[in-house]
Amino acid sequence: MGEALKAVEHCFKLQAEGKVIAPPKLYLDLPQYQGDFRAVPAYIEWSAGLKWVSVYANAPRYNLPTMMVIIVLCGPNTDCPLAIMDGTYITKIRTGAAGGVAVKYLARRDSSVIGMVGADMQAETQLLTPDLPKGLEV
Repeated sequence: MGEALKAVEHCFKLQAEGKVIAPPKLYLDLPQYQGDFRAVPAYIEWSAGLKWVSVYANAPRYNLPTMMVIIVLCGPNTDCPLAIMDGTYITKIRTGAAGGVAVKYLARRDSSVIGMVGADMQAETQLLTPDLPKGLEV
């Protein structure tokens, strides 16, 4: 999580500097199946990629996770994929790290209690954040 926090903070900095291209997510809603697909394209520094996310409320009925993610990562100067990989774990860690970066900059230094908003993977990975302010209890 320490490495993820540094990477996410770096990405937020680059985004603030206008060095990230991240168009809005594209949603493909399939209400008849209680699910959707989300295409999340982005470019940052040396790579361009697409995160393809499926979220299906019924998936646990079939012994599948509610959310599954695939990441396609390409070098920006070619059309060759550098990686096609499962992105479910990466998404979990990135989500937690984003919350951790927010805590680093927004929490009062004298805070002693944290409230978790969110559940499942969001809360699970935010609890891994090692850089909580001193004295802050989870």
